[in-house]
Amino acid sequence: MPQTREHLAIVDLLGVRDGVIALTKSDLVAPEMLRLVEEEARALVAPTALRDAPIVPVSSTTGEGIPAFLDELERAVARVGGRDASGPVRLPIDRVFSVEGIGTVVTGTLWSGTVHPSDTLLLLPGGQAVRARQLEVHDQATPEATAGNRTAIALHGVSREDVARGDWLVQPGRYHATDLVDARVKLLASARPLANRARVRVHLGASETLARVVLFGTEEILPGVSALAQIRLEAPVVAVPGDRLVLRAYSPSVTIAGARVIDASPPRRARLDEGSRKALEILESGSLADRVALLARQAGFEGTRADVAALRLGTEPTAVEAAASRLPALVRLNDRRWLDQAAWAALLARVVDAVRRYGEAHRLRHGIPKGELKSLLAREIEGPVFDEALERLLADRTLRSEQDRVGLPDSGPTFAPEQAQALERMERRLDAGGFQVPDLAELLRDVPASARPAELARYLVESGRAVRVTSDLYWTAARWAEVESRVREHFARKPALAMGEFKDLVQVSRKYAVPMLEHLDRLGITRREGDLRVPGPRLRG
Repeated sequence: MPQTREHLAIVDLLGVRDGVIALTKSDLVAPEMLRLVEEEARALVAPTALRDAPIVPVSSTTGEGIPAFLDELERAVARVGGRDASGPVRLPIDRVFSVEGIGTVVTGTLWSGTVHPSDTLLLLPGGQAVRARQLEVHDQATPEATAGNRTAIALHGVSREDVARGDWLVQPGRYHATDLVDARVKLLASARPLANRARVRVHLGASETLARVVLFGTEEILPGVSALAQIRLEAPVVAVPGDRLVLRAYSPSVTIAGARVIDASPPRRARLDEGSRKALEILESGSLADRVALLARQAGFEGTRADVAALRLGTEPTAVEAAASRLPALVRLNDRRWLDQAAWAALLARVVDAVRRYGEAHRLRHGIPKGELKSLLAREIEGPVFDEALERLLADRTLRSEQDRVGLPDSGPTFAPEQAQALERMERRLDAGGFQVPDLAELLRDVPASARPAELARYLVESGRAVRVTSDLYWTAARWAEVESRVREHFARKPALAMGEFKDLVQVSRKYAVPMLEHLDRLGITRREGDLRVPGPRLRG
């Protein structure tokens, strides 16, 4: 019958590779008819993976054939591998109801993982955190449910109205909902050609979602033929690579094709260039190592972590970590991410180039401040990656660090003749009046704009040849060292320092004394108490 043929097609599309075929009501026909029906059944399953499945005539009325059927079923079960009970929890919800005194209950067949009472789980696509309160497997309370079990879970933290058939109960942090998947779509031999952008019904788990099939490189799929495609879903599902989808026509609703998910986090696209096609083929049939290497290449400067790659590839982080560690083309960083070797080399070159460009634009500076360099590259390079890149560049002496600045090994301030002459005049002016120094405008008098006066003033401070007390007042390093020395000598004799005493100490007017004392406070040499100064933490230490 048509429904039987459709069910058989769905079994085949879902990748079922083993089974037992029962010929029911065998007591109602003659042996010759039974042999004829068996031949028809064998012909029916011949195009499927069940072509070699045992066929057992049975009768529920007489019991004939039932023991033989059960024996075949036991043998089939022994041949089938179990689901992964150690993997992350994923359960497609096919029924939701409320029980008085218990609350919201969901049921489904656990696809992977193990659930215990009190486990925290996540409802997708909504994203609501819930807690498992009680578990039942085949109507029996149990301390755990494992992959393959038909499971009922009482949930805490969610109402009946917030859960629906087709939702997913998953382990937090291991799955995400998606409305785009790249897949290989195979059309049934009995179906009509499938046109590009055809609207279909997609079944995964217990969900039915409308979608459009965007074909790559062709305008239609012919019966019995497969093609790469992007399935654009109208509602999100929880899909991972390797999942098998059943596609039914929008109208009439009959099964027309199956699809195997290749990538559950693809970019939205309508066509594949050669590079993208090769990448999709690697994701479809490449080894785990090949797929991990591909993700690292695609990630560029960002790199990929084992948990992120595992989510994208539908496998375990430990398997990704093991595969990545054996790939010489990958570089492992301290924060446990992996970068493609070529991307890492380009990243290091980008940091060096930024330092070089800064040095060329600011020839009077001792390199670029580390914080400024990090901010400059923040859009391209994440903070932890930058930190490690800089650490390695300093370690191998590609770059050098001086205080909080980074520069090339052979870089340093370079002066045009007029700048060197201007610096000498500025230092002489600072020294000429003792501790009563000229303000910045007077200091830069006669310095031509082409000599970049503001840069020269900055250089005096950064090179340690001058101390900037305010935005307008500078002292030479030697003069300021003498100020600090006199203050120390004063405190060796007296416990406190008044404003008048300080003015006499360094022979300056109040115009200079106030900013000088405030700077001494900032340095921790003095500390203000009312109208007096007492020794600051640097002197007390």
